[in-house]
Amino acid sequence: MSEIGPKNKTYSYKLFDQIAETYDFLNILLSLGIDRLWRKKIIRLLNKTKVDNALDMATGTGDMAILLAQSDHIKKVEGIDLSQEMISIGNEKIKKQSLSDKCELKIGDGVSIPFEDQSQDLITVTFGIRNFPDFQESMKNMHRVLRPGGKAIIMEFSLPENYLIRKFYLFYFRHVLPFIGNLISGHKNAYTYLNQTVEDFPYGQEFADHFLENGFKKVNMHPLTFGIACIYVATK
Repeated sequence: MSEIGPKNKTYSYKLFDQIAETYDFLNILLSLGIDRLWRKKIIRLLNKTKVDNALDMATGTGDMAILLAQSDHIKKVEGIDLSQEMISIGNEKIKKQSLSDKCELKIGDGVSIPFEDQSQDLITVTFGIRNFPDFQESMKNMHRVLRPGGKAIIMEFSLPENYLIRKFYLFYFRHVLPFIGNLISGHKNAYTYLNQTVEDFPYGQEFADHFLENGFKKVNMHPLTFGIACIYVATK
């Protein structure tokens, strides 16, 4: 197996297997809890839209899938990820919250998306699509799997336009986050890799345009916290 890195993401799920036990704690610590507020904004953007089937891809330990399942306006939620360790932790969280009748996580690839055509009303990916080996192939399959009028909502990191904020942000991402993340996770380079994937990934209008190129009819962008992240809402 080749070394996992920004140019070779095929086996990145193996890295997540290795950091699964500390993943949730580090998410809260390194984002100061802001990531949870961002996920809740996705629920607000849905604006009480009725959803029969929702699919959360690169679901990890299931935080977004759980939020979706807690909504009275969503009937069924499935989450997929290639990391068995993350899935196992997520399903335990779902069980503890008594959501097992409505939400389930299982092994599945977010690029090929093993679901039938036009079977989903909503697809979400939060901070995961940049780790896909081929994100444009994933977009094509999102379009295939969604019903007409369905939405793909992607939340991903971006780079702030403001010079000072961008400078501070990059210092944090390049130095502080990798040091703390690698130390606490016990992995020598997991959070170094995660930082590199952010800087190498398209964002803003460039990323939104890829949705249009892959069949979606419109994309709305919602920048978050000085532009350090963005929610993209693409409609089929």
